[in-house]
Amino acid sequence: MLNFKKTALNYSLISFLILVFCCSFLAAWDRGTVAYEGGYKAVIEPLMPSDSTHLLGSSPGGPELALSLRNLKQQAIQGAVLYLGITDFTGKGIQDFTERLDLPADRDTVIRIKAGLLDRKPGFYDVRVFLFENGRELGYKEFSFGYDVRSLPVKLDRPPDFDSFWRATLDSLKGVPLSPVVLKDTLLSTPEVDVCRVSFSSFRGVRVYGWYTVPRWKQAPHAALLFFPGYSSGRISPRISYSELGYATLSIQVRGYDVDQESYPEDNQRYMTLGIASPESYIYREITCHCLRAVDFVWHRPEIDRERIGVAGGSQGGGLALLTAGLDPRIKAAVAGVPFLTDFPRSMTMTGNPYRDVVRYIESHPESKAKVMRTVSYFDVLNLAQKIEVPVLVSMGLYDRTCPAPSIYGMFTLLASTDKTAKIYPYFDHHEVYTSFSKVERDWLKAHLPPVAEGNSMISK
Repeated sequence: MLNFKKTALNYSLISFLILVFCCSFLAAWDRGTVAYEGGYKAVIEPLMPSDSTHLLGSSPGGPELALSLRNLKQQAIQGAVLYLGITDFTGKGIQDFTERLDLPADRDTVIRIKAGLLDRKPGFYDVRVFLFENGRELGYKEFSFGYDVRSLPVKLDRPPDFDSFWRATLDSLKGVPLSPVVLKDTLLSTPEVDVCRVSFSSFRGVRVYGWYTVPRWKQAPHAALLFFPGYSSGRISPRISYSELGYATLSIQVRGYDVDQESYPEDNQRYMTLGIASPESYIYREITCHCLRAVDFVWHRPEIDRERIGVAGGSQGGGLALLTAGLDPRIKAAVAGVPFLTDFPRSMTMTGNPYRDVVRYIESHPESKAKVMRTVSYFDVLNLAQKIEVPVLVSMGLYDRTCPAPSIYGMFTLLASTDKTAKIYPYFDHHEVYTSFSKVERDWLKAHLPPVAEGNSMISK
């Protein structure tokens, strides 16, 4: 068993010191000319109980990390130097370890490391591993893992008037006539699917635009799926493939622009802090209302089964799907891919944009911090999680720093749903999750909100 030594240094300083340490008794470090000559000579892989999640359960004295080291050289390596460093998702150094190892030729060597400083510290962590021989880099590996995440501490900061704020907002929304307009797009429609351009009135009379698709080959009433877009999305597309499966779908542009507008004003690119001085003026009050008004739209369509309405989206769209499910009991299932708008205080310590825009705003207006954090708390999925009782599917990538896994998983643990699933991608970042998650999303929706039998739609052909 290999034991760690505690360090108070940050990772960059640790890396520098360990290289100095290595070079003090090995040949000179020459990364530029020989470190990668001929490619890596060793393969480093973590050995996890589940390669699909990289989650470790609770264990006395902290988690044990297992590594497989394969020497690809034709001869044994004597006195290789292994360095392993653990940081949290904010980049803070937690533990580091160095050890000299002998590696037999073309064979796996397994080492086990007890991360004692993580004892009673549930969370998600990053690991960087280097293997050196005489100052030359033999191999390198980065990976992340979760430890005892079912016990991940979650701090709720729900304002006392949270419920009354949303009741007042919904009452104001109800006072706006829906005034829907539905126009069939003959160029995009197919023999199987009718595609329509739609619009309706929302909060403060803002006109919201979207695509509405309905299967022509199935008998109404149809299950409906509402799709919400990611942050700063401009042009959006109709979800024809879902209507080919038998669903009616509505995809909306939540910023009040036409669905295929070619260019957008600057405030559509970076709107995270618009109106952030108060919850009444914050942009996400308006955006959330647009999503709730989309539910109104499908609710009043004669071809829709009102008992089978689901919401879905990725990133911002995932956060909006969960907010909608928490605020509107008409929603029966929710899919949230790498959801945004989740645990603002935690996310703001470990991410880039757009959470970082809020951090920059506070740095520029330090006197506003309390007001800003109060504002975002009304739109934090964390504060609605215990009201979401419908089936939920969420995804997260352990390399994602736009919508980080600790924030998503903490929210996931609070969901009131008895049917909830978290799909974890250990080596994927924010955008990489989308590609692999789409099939998981589709299969899950078919199981939890199945389309109906064949027939004819009520929309005219």
